[in-house]
Amino acid sequence: MASYFPLSQRPRRDESGVSNNWARHTGTVLLELAGLLESLSPEEWQSASLREGITVRDVVAELVWLETTSRWHRLTRRSAPSLDGPAALTAAVRELSTSALSPSATRTIAQLSHAVVAAYEVARATRHPLAIDQLASGAVALARGLSGPVGARAVTNERTLVATDAEWSVGRGPAIEGTAEAIVLFLFNRGTLSR
Repeated sequence: MASYFPLSQRPRRDESGVSNNWARHTGTVLLELAGLLESLSPEEWQSASLREGITVRDVVAELVWLETTSRWHRLTRRSAPSLDGPAALTAAVRELSTSALSPSATRTIAQLSHAVVAAYEVARATRHPLAIDQLASGAVALARGLSGPVGARAVTNERTLVATDAEWSVGRGPAIEGTAEAIVLFLFNRGTLSR
């Protein structure tokens, strides 16, 4: 994945359009997630997520909370407040996607990470396929491997995580293969990878 970023060893070319603004990718992921949420049955909203005691509804409520509150506010509260039902949560995700896709929007890699992880977690829990752009999934995995918690950094310091369905890998050392979804979920403590 690093070969696609500036300052890498790839051939030189105009990089004046390179930005750390992840708004377009965040908006696209949220739009895909909103479409998936609209198709869920009431039972699927109550499905267990990849975390014990957390439902799909809880995952979406957490995402909306993460995307609409400041970091300081999140640090001063222990958990996300209870939000409305599926229709309101779906509308909130769609509104977040519209906001992120506006021409003047800016989003950080952390905000993209929130969206990608939640989208993958909902897709896995409900067994609905969800396509996420390989640049978005790779950027999230790379950011987590470089500046995430010690556990994620330790894995990418010792092993190379190779996405079998995308053109990226993260880390160094002997390879462990998995889908982009599986790797991202693993790095965010929502799954395992076979070694």
